[in-house]
Amino acid sequence: MFKRVSASFLCIDYENKDILLQAVKDAEKAGCNFIHFDVMDGVFVPRKTFDEKLVNFVKENTSLMLDVHLMVANPEKVIDKYIELGADIISFHYEAVKDAEPLLKKIKSKNILAGIAISPKTPAYKIREIVRSGLVDVVLVMGVEPGAAGQSFIPGSAEKVAEIHDYSRNVYIEIDGGVNVKNAALLRKVGANILVSSSAIYNAKNMKKAVSQIKGNDYASRLAKFFSKK
Repeated sequence: MFKRVSASFLCIDYENKDILLQAVKDAEKAGCNFIHFDVMDGVFVPRKTFDEKLVNFVKENTSLMLDVHLMVANPEKVIDKYIELGADIISFHYEAVKDAEPLLKKIKSKNILAGIAISPKTPAYKIREIVRSGLVDVVLVMGVEPGAAGQSFIPGSAEKVAEIHDYSRNVYIEIDGGVNVKNAALLRKVGANILVSSSAIYNAKNMKKAVSQIKGNDYASRLAKFFSKK
């Protein structure tokens, strides 16, 4: 089964509206399924990026689904803004709340996919019961320390994806950070459904080919040709 790719703007000059619009068009042409928004408040993580205004600007200029990843302290204080915008996925960090259940219920009540994200230092078992509760649609696993683009993939992140996949086959597992053409096959194999990428697609010589490879389309195509010859 083909996987989905969510394009992150972290590696581009997203404050430049012309560059941002071109990045959106490039993501559409390359076959991306989502636009991924790494919202950082400078508190939960050291870096500060953007808020709902940029998300709204992009929404007005694309038909792609909006994948909002809140790397913020006290997400309950800002989540209404992203609900009102009509985000398709809203994920907040397990580490940023005392009780995830009320916030997950609120997101789901608005017919939005509710996501719980975990940082590299948080073991998967910490969210086992949440994942099995039926309140979570998406589990976002960080493959790097949250805060910057272009980092190397942290060893053990794929195993964390596999562990969560064992907890439930009814949730999407999203992997964010360090995803590239080389490790995408392993991540798909262990259960990742949505692969977030920034540098690996926007810095690629051929963005469409890179997205296709990350999805696994090339492999599926070769496999189909192989069996058609039998």
